[in-house]
Amino acid sequence: MGRSVVAMLLTAAAASSIAVTADDQCGVYLAESTQGRTLGSFAGKQFQQNEQVGSADAVVQVLDVREYNDHLTGTFDGAHLESFLGTCWSGDATAGMSEGHEVVSAVGGPCFSSVGHVGLINAVIYQPSTLLRTDEDLLASGYDELTSPGRGAFTAYHNLTLLSVDKIPPGMEIFLDFGAEYNQYENVDKPNIDDYIKMDEAIEKMVSFFDKHAEALGEKAATEVFEFMKKDVLDLTAEARAPAARSLLPETYHGLREIVEMGGSALHSMPEVQKSIEFLKSNGYCQDNIVSGVSSIEHAGRGAFAARPMRKGEVVAAMPLVALHEGRSALNMIEYEGGSEDDSEDDDGEKEERVGRVVVSEKFQLLLNYMLEHPESSTLFFPAGGVTPLINHGGKKANVKMIWSTKSWSNVKETRELRVEDLSQVGPIDMILELVATRPLNRGEEILMDYGDRWDRAFKEHVRQWEKTTADEKFVESALTQNNRHHNPENLSPFPLDNEQLENENLDLVCHLLYDEEKIERRRNEDGTRTKIYPWIPHPVAGASRLKTDIAIRGIHRTPCVILERTGDVDTGYKYLVEPAQMDDGPGLLVKNVPHYAIRYIDKPYTSPQNFGGAFRHPIAFPDKIFPQKWRNLKDGGSKDEL
Repeated sequence: MGRSVVAMLLTAAAASSIAVTADDQCGVYLAESTQGRTLGSFAGKQFQQNEQVGSADAVVQVLDVREYNDHLTGTFDGAHLESFLGTCWSGDATAGMSEGHEVVSAVGGPCFSSVGHVGLINAVIYQPSTLLRTDEDLLASGYDELTSPGRGAFTAYHNLTLLSVDKIPPGMEIFLDFGAEYNQYENVDKPNIDDYIKMDEAIEKMVSFFDKHAEALGEKAATEVFEFMKKDVLDLTAEARAPAARSLLPETYHGLREIVEMGGSALHSMPEVQKSIEFLKSNGYCQDNIVSGVSSIEHAGRGAFAARPMRKGEVVAAMPLVALHEGRSALNMIEYEGGSEDDSEDDDGEKEERVGRVVVSEKFQLLLNYMLEHPESSTLFFPAGGVTPLINHGGKKANVKMIWSTKSWSNVKETRELRVEDLSQVGPIDMILELVATRPLNRGEEILMDYGDRWDRAFKEHVRQWEKTTADEKFVESALTQNNRHHNPENLSPFPLDNEQLENENLDLVCHLLYDEEKIERRRNEDGTRTKIYPWIPHPVAGASRLKTDIAIRGIHRTPCVILERTGDVDTGYKYLVEPAQMDDGPGLLVKNVPHYAIRYIDKPYTSPQNFGGAFRHPIAFPDKIFPQKWRNLKDGGSKDEL
């Protein structure tokens, strides 16, 4: 499994042209979830196990945002910031953990809009997809990170992929694995994933038993046997989890077969999780109308492209909005020197500003470039649509425009009447913009929207001043360029051994490692000790070897490593003996036969291009014609000028 899945993802990430599909059937829909008043994602077609679900998407890494805003802890504004961060993934899930001390990831598409359910997990964020991404197509287009004014202005993280862990039938809601904490392991009254798995196995055995013996036992005796199983047997075998397990059984043994026929106890308890395709076409939004590719616009990096032909007036993508109260302040990365913090409170019970300190540097998070802003409002909005963060500025060549959602299940009308201070408490389901085609779109055509005149002037000035701004900078190649050098199939280059020098001091080596603990060798060291050596195995996605809550899917197996030995060549393929970094003081271990594709360079913390203080930063204009009057809390309307 592992090699074929990884090969699929690497091929998709390295495609030299837009990976559009000839299948015009929408693969993933956005609609109201069956799990309450929130967004959900639904399969628009059949997905097999280990199949990519939806379009690979972009990730915007946000660095140390709580640290930069620690003065807001316990305040009104701090609560709004936490509300925004609650919609983000951790950097562990998206391979961005090395960017800073604490990294959160802003994502869109099904990775954003899908919900979780402990018994119905059918897809996961496949962490290797982003870690093992390649940028051959971007670099082949002529982009040079050492000279381009686009350096640090767009995210280097792409190819974020959902992968099915089970067959997903058409119309089924997509449920993600949010980890052990979400999966209620400590709550003995509600089933967790282990309860569902074990009880489904038990129910199948019960069906077999009653098929064979119910007639001979008679109705009364069979009922008594079933009650004995429900009470005494579960109390003995499930112990503290008996109440949760018992809740998955039917009232009588006659209902057991129905549970099996419906696909298990979770589906039996919630048959509404599967919608008809006709319902989704009428009530949902297609989430894979656009796909990622290299933009035709100079210095823009990647862009979004039509995956299928679309008519004028058709919804190209839906953009659920996530509000960030006092957004510019929250995304400002100010470094101070000296002074002290005043812990006193003002009349509103909020902490006073820090005093007596000097600002030594100031820049904005990369996320600012992906936010919508109106000059008369202090709130910024992240558009969390599928691949929509990659839509570039077209100005007069824009081929989509923003309008408010027309779906009856999205209460956008009520939301537009709220105070701007209350928007952080509104779910994205009630704050959706539609991107509508302003003319017919061809398959493979780049999608462009109008970022506004302020953005246009700011970027043109940034380009004009670039050589002057960077005259004294000594840029070095980042992991983006170095990984292409080592993984370019036309000029494959081996990774250096421990006694060989890395390409530059801003890089670290990481390996994506899993190993077979049952196949162990021991190597005797010169000091008489022995080192354990395990064979490398592919990253598991499903099956008996991995519960769906395995934290491996979140990147625990992405680890700094040292290469001790190298075998093979360009023709046969390189394999390595590596020593992973130890997380404790336990005995060392080595992993052998690590394939070339499982090794990558990463940028050391705070050294990637997005950390460059001279990188372009400017939000996207929220169109004035559709921006609600109630959200305009800045009187002058001109305090937020070009950066």
